Order: sequence, then C-alpha cells, then structure tokens
Amino acid sequence: MGRTFALAAALGGVLALSGCGREGPLELPPGPAPAAPAATSQLTSPDGTPAPGSPQDTAMKTGFDAQGNPVAAAGQKRSFILDPLLQ
Repeated sequence: MGRTFALAAALGGVLALSGCGREGPLELPPGPAPAAPAATSQLTSPDGTPAPGSPQDTAMKTGFDAQGNPVAAAGQKRSFILDPLLQ
C-alpha cells in the first residue's frame, strides 16, 4: 500500500509540474540583440558552389566560419522512428 501511494504521489507530482511554464513562443535571451548578417548580392555561383571570397567559400577552405567556430560537413538525411510524428 505504501509503495502504491508513493508511486501515485510521484505520478501526480509529475503531472502537476508538467503544466508549469509559460505558453507562447520562445523569448530571446537577455543582452544585446545579435547583429544582422551583412547582405551580399550573391553568395553562390550558378553551379551551386559558394562564390569566391564569400564566408561560405572561406569556411569550406579552412573548416572554420568567420567567428572561428568549426563548420561541419552536410550530413546525409537518415530516417528516425519518430519522423512520421514530426512531418
């Protein structure tokens, strides 16, 4: 009986806390707003490769973006068991 009561109390607590929070879209973190990236006229060549001298071209050559963060190669799309729920 004590174990059943403890399980029911834990389940009730989880259900009660699952409703906590605020409804609506995510809020931006405090601090200055991020600067908008500078718009360039054309970032890719007609064949789909990055334009020479563009940030994407530099990232492809060095492996790092303008802020020094590593750039990962594009991975192939793999299916996941929950994909039908997300589509």
